[in-house]
Amino acid sequence: MSVKCLLIFNSCTVFQPFFADNTDYYFYSRASMRYLHLAMMSPSGEMKSQSNTKSVSPLSLVQQRSKQFIWKTIITVAVQIVILWVICSVALPVEALKDWMKNNPWFSWLFGFLGTLLQLEMFLIPQFQFAFPYNYIVLIIATILIGFPAALPLITVAFWWTFVTWITTMIITAVVVTASVFLRLDILKSFVRLIITTFTMELLYCLIFFPFIHFNLYDILIMLCGFGMMITIIWEMALIVQAILGDRRFTFRDDQHLLCGLLTGMLIIWMQLIISTEVAFIYVLTRSDNNNVDTYL
Repeated sequence: MSVKCLLIFNSCTVFQPFFADNTDYYFYSRASMRYLHLAMMSPSGEMKSQSNTKSVSPLSLVQQRSKQFIWKTIITVAVQIVILWVICSVALPVEALKDWMKNNPWFSWLFGFLGTLLQLEMFLIPQFQFAFPYNYIVLIIATILIGFPAALPLITVAFWWTFVTWITTMIITAVVVTASVFLRLDILKSFVRLIITTFTMELLYCLIFFPFIHFNLYDILIMLCGFGMMITIIWEMALIVQAILGDRRFTFRDDQHLLCGLLTGMLIIWMQLIISTEVAFIYVLTRSDNNNVDTYL
């Protein structure tokens, strides 16, 4: 095969001076390349290659992102984290605000709905993504609104548990980001594993559902649901980090740093909400006055 291909290319070079008309040489070259293409085709119609296309490493699909894109994405994520941290650590200890959130939990969830709606509009309307500084103003407003339901589970626990939830969230985020940098995921295999894990957990959940219901252990059921959601969020964050690093299997452009940062920050906020809820349930279950605990969900 290699000798045949070499003869084809040599013929194009040797006989070039004999073609007075460039058009004839053009068609001759095209015919030679066509023969080369057919010679490299297998009987089944697939191109022959030295390596199987199914065994291509995901590392070959990575393109280098610009440092400006990565830094703008990190800044977008940091803005959301700082706003949520201020709400949880500075505004939440105020007794008046805590009592208001405890007596009106539906208002906090209404804020969360409006904030999520604004984020959805930022996804769908390009003007909200690229119109600086209005895009960041909308981002700040949406994060403030979402910060209230994210901080709502912490009103029933001691204040130092807020730092425990934040440390846990940051540790999980750092581990996921580090693993995503050094271990590239095969999306199809990862998706299949996610589906298998999710349905396996649902099956186990159904098996233990009736005993827990029989003994009125609803808190444990909610905690199990939270752990299942954490697995999904961690998987999604790993894919988003790979998209930020420049995986070509994703359709993000270099000017969509706000969208990538918004998605990553949203996943971190949801992770904080789930961890806060789990901590609140553990705190409630370990308290001696469980019967006097106010409901907040």
